[in-house]
Amino acid sequence: MKKAELPENETARQKSLESMGILTSVADPELDRITRVAQRIFGSEIVAISLLDNDRQFFKSNINQPSSETPRDISFCGHVILGDTAFVVEDAQQDERFHDNPLVTGIPNVRAYAGVPLSNPDGYKIGALCVVDTQTRQFSQEDLQILEDLGHWAETAIALRYGSRTPQQVLDDLDPAKHDMLIDPETRTWNDVGMREFLHRELINARLKHSTIAIYRFEIDDHERLASTYGNDTLKRIVQAIASATKSSLRDRDVVGRVDECGFACLMPNVRQEQTSFLGFKLCDTVREQCRFTDMNGDPVRITVSVGATWAEPEAKQHFKSNEILEFAAAAMEQAKSEGIENVVYRALPVPAETA
Repeated sequence: MKKAELPENETARQKSLESMGILTSVADPELDRITRVAQRIFGSEIVAISLLDNDRQFFKSNINQPSSETPRDISFCGHVILGDTAFVVEDAQQDERFHDNPLVTGIPNVRAYAGVPLSNPDGYKIGALCVVDTQTRQFSQEDLQILEDLGHWAETAIALRYGSRTPQQVLDDLDPAKHDMLIDPETRTWNDVGMREFLHRELINARLKHSTIAIYRFEIDDHERLASTYGNDTLKRIVQAIASATKSSLRDRDVVGRVDECGFACLMPNVRQEQTSFLGFKLCDTVREQCRFTDMNGDPVRITVSVGATWAEPEAKQHFKSNEILEFAAAAMEQAKSEGIENVVYRALPVPAETA
């Protein structure tokens, strides 16, 4: 048996697959529809849409596959993701790569196999759509073209599933290790790494749905003075209050995260460019009105933030990485802070040279 080699970009491929959250998400009726159509067309006994995880092949949708997953090192689909076109085995018993494979010598007794690679919106091959028979057979060029067309349908369905989950659903799907890596423990919001990953996800979603996104960076005004006057414990409670207030004021599709000690980022999909500054001022209003503190004498302590804002069109992912956009918003925030307190500064992303 010849085990499939790992792709050269395996580490990045695996990270991209994990970030999608589809390994643990619920079954997708659209993928089941695709496998049913494939079975009707090909008449194959087994049809599956598989995802190649670290050490397993997980079947996201399948017909007559006897288990929900198999070891990756015996999978046929592991070979599929190494290429760009259909991978065909007409008689596995006569193929030196597979003749002694457990999937051939035992259940499900694979003889003929045809699979096409499935790519995610990042361009990584994450799995395969395959048809499998227990009798030898040949596949025509027309058969393979149909299989590729069904594969493109599956890619679209997976991409839409990837972009349809709310931030809370993404959070609920995180495994413990990923949770610790992406979530700020004090505010229970996304941290710097989490916000960069989430913006990357939203930029993909914006391109798929031809939508837009407003990006904000904001920071507590005079936080050094607050810490020296009232102590770090009070500043910590202020940070937590701001996180709670902004989360409760946002829509389900919006997301906020703590990206440094006293700074936050906020992402708002489907915002028009002319709304961007106005919504920045709404963030200021939310903090000022909902984050109320008093000192030891019972006197109110005014808590404000300054905001930097920018806006991304659907094609922004072609020209900017998520960390570049967040840094651009941070530069706008620094300008806002330099001009006083509770300011909002909007900066448009620069026009890429090739489109200028």
